[in-house]
Amino acid sequence: MYQALLFDLDGTLTASGEGITKSIQYALRKMGYESLAEDLKKLEIFVGPPLLEQLMEYCQIEESEAERGVAYYRERYNVVGYYENKPYKGIRKLLPKLKKKGYKLAVASSKPQGMVDAVLEHFELNEYFDVIEGSDINFPRMTKSDVIEIALKKLGFFEAEKRKGVVMIGDRKYDVVGATASRLDCIGVAYGYGGTEELESAGAIKVVQTVEELGEFLGVSKKARFHDIGKELFSTPVYPGDPAPSKTPFYEIKKGDDCNLTILSFGSHNGTHLDAPKHFCEGKHGVDQIPLEKCLGECKVIKAEGVIGKEEMEALLADGTKKLLIKGEILLTPESAKVCAEAGLDLIGVESQTVGGKGTQKAVHQTLLSAEIVILEGLVLGEVTQGTYFLSALPMKMEGLDGSPVRPVLIEY
Repeated sequence: MYQALLFDLDGTLTASGEGITKSIQYALRKMGYESLAEDLKKLEIFVGPPLLEQLMEYCQIEESEAERGVAYYRERYNVVGYYENKPYKGIRKLLPKLKKKGYKLAVASSKPQGMVDAVLEHFELNEYFDVIEGSDINFPRMTKSDVIEIALKKLGFFEAEKRKGVVMIGDRKYDVVGATASRLDCIGVAYGYGGTEELESAGAIKVVQTVEELGEFLGVSKKARFHDIGKELFSTPVYPGDPAPSKTPFYEIKKGDDCNLTILSFGSHNGTHLDAPKHFCEGKHGVDQIPLEKCLGECKVIKAEGVIGKEEMEALLADGTKKLLIKGEILLTPESAKVCAEAGLDLIGVESQTVGGKGTQKAVHQTLLSAEIVILEGLVLGEVTQGTYFLSALPMKMEGLDGSPVRPVLIEY
C-alpha cells in the first residue's frame, strides 16, 4: 500500500519527554514563569509541536519573548537534554525490517535540523533513513507541513500522484494535521505523548498502541494466534467400553472449608488424549518417557475424509513432514500406518477417537506405536485452516501410563 514512511522523532522514534520537559522548565524559570514551570507532566504538551508557537500559546506572550524562551531552552537541551532520551522498545528491530521490506524511510520533525541529526546519530538510528529533515532555526514559524514538503521533495515523492504511496507516522495531532495539509495519510502512535483520543480526533487513519502493532500494520511483524484444539474432558463422549470421567468435591469453601479441592476420576484415553507405545505394545514405555520434542514443534494441518491408504499417505508425507494433524473424519489402514513408520513421523493427530477402523485398529496402533510415533486422538480442528503451525501437545507426567489427556494448542504466525 505504501512505498515511503515519514517518521516523527519525539514520541515516535524516541521517548524524549524527560529532556524536553526539563529544558522547558529551565527556560520558563529563567523567564520568570515559575508557576508555569512546576508540573513537568503538564509540560509534555511541548513534545511534538513547534516550540516557538507552543511557548507563545502556553505563556500567552509575544513572539519576541517566546524567542528568548527558545534560546533558554536550547541552553540546556543542547548540552544535556537530548541525552535524556531513548529509542522506544522495538524501534531498533523495526527499522531494519522496514528497510528490508523495501520501504523508503524518512524523518520529518519539527525539532531543529541540528538536534534531529544529533539525536539520531547518538542512538545510531541515522543509518536507516534515506532523508532526515528537521526545521530550519532561521525560520522559527515553520509548520509540520513545511517540513513534510521538504522531505517529500528529497525522497522523490513530491508529485501529487506519488503522495498516495507515502504515510506520516507520529504521536501528536500536529503530525496528523501536517500530514493532512500535505495530502498524506497519517498513522498515530498512542505509545507517544498524544494518546488515542487526540490522534483519532485529528483524523489519523490508524492508531496503534505499540511499536510491535505498528510493525504488524506495516507488514513486517508477525503476531501469534493461538488455537485451542482440545475437547473439554467431562463433556466428551467416551470410546465405547472406556470408563467415563467424573469429579467429586473433597473440600468446598461454601461448606466452610478453607479452599476448593476436587477428586478426579478418568481413563487415560478420555477426551483429547495422547497414546504412548505401552497402549498397544506390551513391554514398551509409557507417556513419561516420550521425548518432549515429539510433542512440540512445527506441524502440518491437512484436510481429508474417509480412508487414507498407502498412496495418499505417501503424498502427504512427501515434503518431509514430521508432525501431521488431519482435519476431518478419517481412518488409517495398516499400509498407510507403515508409510508413517518408514517416513520417521514423530506424531500423527486425528479428530476421531481412534486412528484405526473396525478390524484394523490394533494393527494400525501397533504399527505406529512400535515406531515410537505419538498418536493424538480427539482433536478439534474445525476452525483451523490447512497450513503450517507450531504444536504443543504435552502429556501429563505420569510414570508408566499408557496414555494421557492433553491440552493441545496450535500457534499460528
